[in-house]
Amino acid sequence: MTSIESTEESTLSFNLSRVDRSIADNLMDIDKTFGSDAQNVLDFIIFMSKRLNNNLFGYTRFTIKEYSEFTGITAQNLCSMHPDVAKGIAGNIEYSDHRFESVLEYSLLRMLRSNILFSKVISYKDDGNLIRLENFPILKDIVVQGGDKLGTKKVYEVRLSDVMMAGFVQRYYTLDTTRLPVIGKGKGGHSRKKLYIWLNKVFHVYSSMKGKTELPLYAIDYLADIAGVRYKKELDANKKPVEKDPKHKKEAVSNILKSIHKHINSKKKLHFSFDYKFVSGPQSNKNAEDYFVEFDFKSNLNPEIIKQIGISHNLKLVLLKDLRNLFDHNYPIERLSTIKSLENEADSFQRWLNNNNADLEKKVSILKAAYFKANGWDKKKELTDKEALAMIYQGFLSIDPVSIPELKPNSISTGGNSIPTNPNSIPTRN
Repeated sequence: MTSIESTEESTLSFNLSRVDRSIADNLMDIDKTFGSDAQNVLDFIIFMSKRLNNNLFGYTRFTIKEYSEFTGITAQNLCSMHPDVAKGIAGNIEYSDHRFESVLEYSLLRMLRSNILFSKVISYKDDGNLIRLENFPILKDIVVQGGDKLGTKKVYEVRLSDVMMAGFVQRYYTLDTTRLPVIGKGKGGHSRKKLYIWLNKVFHVYSSMKGKTELPLYAIDYLADIAGVRYKKELDANKKPVEKDPKHKKEAVSNILKSIHKHINSKKKLHFSFDYKFVSGPQSNKNAEDYFVEFDFKSNLNPEIIKQIGISHNLKLVLLKDLRNLFDHNYPIERLSTIKSLENEADSFQRWLNNNNADLEKKVSILKAAYFKANGWDKKKELTDKEALAMIYQGFLSIDPVSIPELKPNSISTGGNSIPTNPNSIPTRN
């Protein structure tokens, strides 16, 4: 199999990511749990899901620059001291011999110590078993390496919760992240991001029905709650606070939708797009106010992209499962207990998965098998060792491999393809 050049379809698929259904269905609960840090929490969850989607073999480590480029929040703002830390009301900000003082770092610390609390129990099936979620844990561990005074050279290494890992492969909505940075820039960015993520969810559900259902219709109050828009309170003649006419909500929702719609349609069409209009609702009369929004999704999906989404789903599901089985077989608990470098490791599997010095040949073999299976055993889609290695090093930049990295001199031959040698071990944490 030879490498293919990027096409419009593969470019689109590269920009598609995932969002856990329990998150997209309960966006307001993030605000209730984390308050002023909710935007950072939502950004982080989407950011990590994107990294998982691009490359299971390198998702745990990231820099401020990478995070800033994805979220649209400047590195300077992310590295500035968190307001609660500055006011002295943040409590204990030390963890693993590091002080988590910046906006990003303190938010990470909160995600490590607190779960998203759901206002209602979330139920879903996993291999026939009913799983009930009352909360959503995000992080198991954080390691901060290097850095300067501004923090821009720091490398963050995280361990995600089992719930978040499971949600990535089992329960998710497709999310087009192409315009997220520009959608989130400026005042009101969090509100726009939340509504955009929710719209992707609605589109995912609607498109799965292949247009065999009526156009989605939602009350402005409902959309306003998702975006975090509240009634304005003003003083009446007796100086008592009263809620302003709900037209404020309609105006706010309208402005948010206009902004999202503008950014989505500013350049070439995306996987996700929509049109909308304000309507009076299903039980209306001629004098009724237009307090509902009707969405008309104009999908740009073509058969090739639909096929690639299915391949991506099958690939990630099988790949993660088979890698987990390999790790459990090679590193049983009794063996892990003898590796001193893992004594304080929160998740040795994630650490092994993201280390190219550990069992690289076996990872290549598993990726090739999972890729072949995901492509319906198509002989034309069999990966060579070099192509599998490229996908491990560089990520799944499209569903197909796009380039092959230079191989190191100290390599061994396997079936006519060279793979760098590696110790069959888990290295120590730096």
